[in-house]
Amino acid sequence: MNSTPKISVIIPIYNVEKYLVRCLNSIRHQSFKNFEALLIDDDSPDKSARIALAFCKADKRFKYFHKENGGLSDARNYGLERAAGEYISFIDSDDYIHKDFLKIMYYECVSNDADMSYCRFKYSYFNTGLTLPMPFSAKKEVMKKEDALNILIKDNYLHSYAWNKLYKASLFKENDIKYPDMYFEDIATSGRLLYNSNRIAITDEYLYYYAKRFGSIMSTMNAEKINDYWLSVLIVRNYIQYIGEYDKYKVSVNAFAGKAHIVNIYSILRQHLLHLDFRNMKRNFDINRDIYRYIISDNYKPTSGIPELPVRLIQPGRKPNTKRAKKYPED
Repeated sequence: MNSTPKISVIIPIYNVEKYLVRCLNSIRHQSFKNFEALLIDDDSPDKSARIALAFCKADKRFKYFHKENGGLSDARNYGLERAAGEYISFIDSDDYIHKDFLKIMYYECVSNDADMSYCRFKYSYFNTGLTLPMPFSAKKEVMKKEDALNILIKDNYLHSYAWNKLYKASLFKENDIKYPDMYFEDIATSGRLLYNSNRIAITDEYLYYYAKRFGSIMSTMNAEKINDYWLSVLIVRNYIQYIGEYDKYKVSVNAFAGKAHIVNIYSILRQHLLHLDFRNMKRNFDINRDIYRYIISDNYKPTSGIPELPVRLIQPGRKPNTKRAKKYPED
């Protein structure tokens, strides 16, 4: 094995002691051996650090880093700054991967001269061993970035998740791409990564297992998360227009905004019902509509960097507990 790893696997760790051994074992036993695994302990309060250090002691490819709690995006960015590999993979620490995940994803990139590869995935339910495939998954093909980006933006059968992909490290480094400090940070980032790639190679094999846990990000939607969901859509619109490509992707951006509008109507209603607080419900529905109109407006003016929402939704009932760790899906 070369001294420089081909792939850097970045694993942010926070409060996952029940799942971490399974995750790290699936990485350790990969059929592709030339990798480094960067274990980013985001100041986890449980026994995750002890588990991570044990893996580092047993396998020199595993490297442990402890940092002040900053959230999922900050942990990923921390890993990116320290990654030595030619390719980057992100594995969430409660998930796990097929033994050939790295081998197949690397092969798809190299054999197709692609800057990104993408695999199908299965849901793994509540640590029970039950797995079910994600419906409407992509088929095996190599796609030009224009075709793939239209599909990715619409969130059809290509999705913006950070974790079921392999990336050329140069996509991040040469384009100064980092994950923003927000929920749905992958939506805000994946389109930019794909736009700066040449093509994406897609395999129809199920290589990633995504843990479905009680309290996932979509099942615990609150005003902050709904606002960040809208912000991620706005970031996509803003970036596409800022680089002068809006006409090419306008239909896809508007379709994604329409989907977010509908999803957020349900989330707003659910929040007010859960809290039995209907004081600002109509106002939140109006805000949701106004943000949608703002994003699809032909009069929208793009800005450099991260744009701001024109108005934000109001949380019904009691305020969320702000003392918990920053922006992790399980919060």
